[in-house]
Amino acid sequence: MNNTERHPDTLSFLWLILGCVALLFMGGKWNILIATWVGSIFFVRYFRAQRSIWGILLALPLILAASHIFFIGLAEQVDVAFKILIAVSYTLYVVIPCLVDRLLYKKVGNPLLSTLVYPASLIVIQFLLSYIEELGTVLHWTASMFSMKPLIQLVSITGIWGPSFLVGWLAAIVATLWEEQLDLKKIRLPAAAFSGVFVAAMLWGGIRMTFLPPAPGTVKVGSVVVGLPEDNLFYAYLDLPEAAQIEQKEKYRQWSLEVQDELFSTSETLITSGIKILSWASGNAVVFAEDEAQLTQRLQDFAKEHQIYFFPSLLVLGDYDGPDRNRILAIRPDGQIEYVHYKGRNPNAGFYQGNTIEVIDTPYGRIASPICFEMEFHRFIRQVGQKDIDILIVPGDEPSKDNAIVHTEISMFRCIENGCSMLRTTLEGLTMGMDYQGRELSRMNYYLTQENRTIITEMPTKGTRTLYTQWGDWFAYGCVLLLMAEMVLGAWNTLKKPGSG
Repeated sequence: MNNTERHPDTLSFLWLILGCVALLFMGGKWNILIATWVGSIFFVRYFRAQRSIWGILLALPLILAASHIFFIGLAEQVDVAFKILIAVSYTLYVVIPCLVDRLLYKKVGNPLLSTLVYPASLIVIQFLLSYIEELGTVLHWTASMFSMKPLIQLVSITGIWGPSFLVGWLAAIVATLWEEQLDLKKIRLPAAAFSGVFVAAMLWGGIRMTFLPPAPGTVKVGSVVVGLPEDNLFYAYLDLPEAAQIEQKEKYRQWSLEVQDELFSTSETLITSGIKILSWASGNAVVFAEDEAQLTQRLQDFAKEHQIYFFPSLLVLGDYDGPDRNRILAIRPDGQIEYVHYKGRNPNAGFYQGNTIEVIDTPYGRIASPICFEMEFHRFIRQVGQKDIDILIVPGDEPSKDNAIVHTEISMFRCIENGCSMLRTTLEGLTMGMDYQGRELSRMNYYLTQENRTIITEMPTKGTRTLYTQWGDWFAYGCVLLLMAEMVLGAWNTLKKPGSG
């Protein structure tokens, strides 16, 4: 028996602390790529070392505290219940796979299969949490690997589950090596298997990006974002008591008209650049209900005058009763509205409001325009691949400086999954264009660009079909089956032991 096992509640406590510290940097506002690959090793090691319930109970408040700190600045403009939900869910995401691993990894009785218990459990809990409408895939660790472009090509096959599985698999192998006092012979098979899979994934990703890039043909798409007198100005209005809203309505209405005028005048400056498509950010064009018809006509006239496809996002204030205050219009060059898409997943309005992605056919490909938080829901956005969408025009709004980059990068995984390019035009956040292989085509940070917040992106006009679009969450279901098989195997091996009956 090694020293750690003789004193599991002393030295092992250090692994818990290191795991909680690493958790703060596993994605999010302080993303450090290596932390994602290292952090879960400490958690697996800690839970395996515990011989009593007290060590497990000790871990819960510390991991919960780290989870809460992780989401400070990332989960803003939402109620307290959502903040509690997201911190508790992240804690379960960390703890449950470790507990399943602790229970099963020795009972499986196979060196390779024992290292697959933790990563399979990790994906199963991540997959189950994605069915919570408030969360979607916001918790997944794959998001932290945005800079690993060859590796994240795996997402086009496995969905976002594949890279996270590799993180968990490495953690289990290293924890086992640690437990076996660095005896490489004990983990030779799983180490070789992991290395082969990892190298194959990186090699395939590199080949895909080098030899199978998007087909020639692009279209110029303009993004326009206008600064507000105060951060979060109009959502702050919605948070006011009803009496205060009535009292201050004219002041905010005047602000909304001024911002509208600036959006139009700034958009005019991009027309001479040859743009064929124009996008406005979510929450930027704000209109009170009584002014909506006039603004809509002005938007249609603008598209017709300049012969562009126009995707303005509107936030309606005042006396409004409809599917959602947030919507985006798809306006053709003849001024006609092809569709109005209402935000279907909204943290501020009950989360679930609809389940349809509308499509407009253009000379520049098939285009759809889900809004902001909707990009967290992989089953919903999979319609994009099934409907052969070439370009996503996504209006966004990130009412927190800490979340300025994070949410845009997370949402970009949807276009790798579904084989389409994407432009996310973001108020108080990161505006970014990306092709379906993860290449950044444009980038503008609202907080760093103080003036002239416009950008033109050359978007590929042709998407591609992906295996994920065709097969969906096959990899996650495979992990469910794998974990069930390991549970059966573990139970069978336990029953076979002498004296077990």
